[in-house]
Amino acid sequence: MQVTSPPSLKLRKGAERRVLRGHEWVFSNELQLPQNGQTWPESGGLVHLQDYRGKFLASGYFNSKSLIAARVVARTPLARLDRNWLRPRLESALRFREQLYPGRCYRWVHGEADGLPGLVVDRFGDYLTIQITTAGMQRLESELLDLLGELSGCEGIVLRADDHFRELEGLSLQPPTARGVIPEWVALHEGELSFETQLLTGQKTGWFFDQRDNRQRLRRYVAGARVLDAFCYAGAWGITAAKSGASAVTCLDSSPVAIELVRRNAALNQVSLETLTADAFAALKQLQEAGRKFEVVVLDPPALIKRKRDHEAGLQAYYQLNRLATSLLAPDGLLVSCSCSHHLAHQELVEVVTHAARHHQRQISLVEIGQQSADHPIHPAIPETAYLKALFTRMVSAPVESSQPNEASS
Repeated sequence: MQVTSPPSLKLRKGAERRVLRGHEWVFSNELQLPQNGQTWPESGGLVHLQDYRGKFLASGYFNSKSLIAARVVARTPLARLDRNWLRPRLESALRFREQLYPGRCYRWVHGEADGLPGLVVDRFGDYLTIQITTAGMQRLESELLDLLGELSGCEGIVLRADDHFRELEGLSLQPPTARGVIPEWVALHEGELSFETQLLTGQKTGWFFDQRDNRQRLRRYVAGARVLDAFCYAGAWGITAAKSGASAVTCLDSSPVAIELVRRNAALNQVSLETLTADAFAALKQLQEAGRKFEVVVLDPPALIKRKRDHEAGLQAYYQLNRLATSLLAPDGLLVSCSCSHHLAHQELVEVVTHAARHHQRQISLVEIGQQSADHPIHPAIPETAYLKALFTRMVSAPVESSQPNEASS
């Protein structure tokens, strides 16, 4: 049986350079327009990408409705988007995560970095949560669900189709759905700590595994410390601190649902902590006015710069947030400042924290730099996949300079 070759799309002259360097996205303005009465291929279907002379570059799937018009899936013209393409990639990603985290709680698939653009899979033991955010991956949903169940032996899969990135692909938003039986509360583990979350109603995929390695970094700094966990969600940072010898922990979040989750997880781990339900910016200011001090403050906000055009406003928000947090630090305290905005560069966050420290006459020492956990690998040719920054900064009170001349030198 003869196999029909996918349609070919030519790139504009010069646009092939990024693809040749390993980038896996082709933007709509990098493609030559259809000619001689031709139309764009079907969205989600496989295409062959060619340079302006017609030389093959890569196979990818196409979407005329998206700014990212094509996503590379293979560097061979023999690629096919089917079960045989999915399986080895899922198996490879699973072997790597099992090597990293034997507790079966991790991000199993992280999009382009695992050769599966448009797909995120998080594992919670016997349960999975998946996000499909591209038209090409959407067409493989049935085969994907079957393979995930087969490879993991899981009891239930939650499909989260409520991410706003779907809208950028022309895909509809849908409430979460489940295959199999999903309990109201699902257990997960980070080291010796145990947590519970809700997969059908929780934020994102139900947990933020991307900060797991950074939470482990925190442990060495908190013995005997008063710790503030701002934007705490389920309290993972604060509970980690409490189990690592912190003298007192305060968890702050604007969501009453999140605060109830904190209390549930604190009881599960047999730790005591204070909870505050309030807007973080307002609450930090109130804590400052009340004269509260902490040896460690953790800032882990949601993305404050969601779009490039919001950069300046978001940058100012990060500055205000870090300035308020710095005001709460005891002498020589530690600020853990995080950003999940890929539009905020690492150096920009360093400058934000530095300027916040200067506002309070503090000297800054950058003692550790964290990124997303190892189960959220970075594609080296796609800078956008390196989204998470975590700066561990020691804030030293600047010495007061005497206005009087030194007697020995007078």
